[in-house]
Amino acid sequence: MSKNIAITIVQDNKTINKTYIGLLKQHYNVKLIDINAIITESFINSELMIIQINLNDPNAIAPLKSLMALPERSHIPALFLLREFSRREIIQASTLGATDYTTYPCPEDSFLQLVYNMIHKSGKKIWAQLSETQEEALKVSLKVVENTFRNASLGLEVSQKDVKDSCNLIIEATAKDGLTEWMNTIRQHHVYTYRHSMMVCGYLLSFGMLLGLSKTDLQMLAVGGMIHDIGKAKVPLEILDKSTALTPEEIDIIKKHPEDGRHILKKQNWDKVMIDIAAHHHEKLDGTGYPSGLK
Repeated sequence: MSKNIAITIVQDNKTINKTYIGLLKQHYNVKLIDINAIITESFINSELMIIQINLNDPNAIAPLKSLMALPERSHIPALFLLREFSRREIIQASTLGATDYTTYPCPEDSFLQLVYNMIHKSGKKIWAQLSETQEEALKVSLKVVENTFRNASLGLEVSQKDVKDSCNLIIEATAKDGLTEWMNTIRQHHVYTYRHSMMVCGYLLSFGMLLGLSKTDLQMLAVGGMIHDIGKAKVPLEILDKSTALTPEEIDIIKKHPEDGRHILKKQNWDKVMIDIAAHHHEKLDGTGYPSGLK
């Protein structure tokens, strides 16, 4: 541990337990920032950002979303301190872009070890672990995913060629250098929908390789994983990125995304298999899935 390593702690005025701050100051250069007073210079040289705010407070969530979306923050891991290990708080933290999370208070040794591990596995260090092939595949595919969702939301072309070409790069990189570092790097991306699409792509590709599938079938799996949630491009961001519980009405809107995905891809003459993946990825074997209740 080193006093030369900077940690930025982001809090709101409702933060109660702050005893860990003194603990961290014994080992690191710690800066305290109010969630409503953040500027880029506040954290630009930090190796870790610790977030301790009330995740049920909309007044704190709005500026936190803005912070987490800043390009300057994307390489800095974010540790969320939760009040409790509840499903709701975990989903909130994950949606907001948490690299990791823990409850506090917790044992001091465990807390310091978690902080140490996160600093030494930060975004910059993870990118540095990628091979040239992996880095190129990740940069290209992330850009393609971003363009694909943006174009779909605007009613513009969703290019099959760009998606397939980027997936071919992923297949090549995975076959050559494996998937672990690639997936670890994806986990640092601040936009949940993009992160989720890329990780589904990676998991499907890994599964297909384990089964010994042909390159054609691997491409089909990878492309399907990348675009399966394309219908979410039509979901309002205030619902898609909401960190608190969805209302029944908002859940109904979210559940329209498979049909929206079908319409987006069908309108642009995508392969039927890809259209089916977008339309049916929430179906279940027992018929309780949606939108068609297939068995």
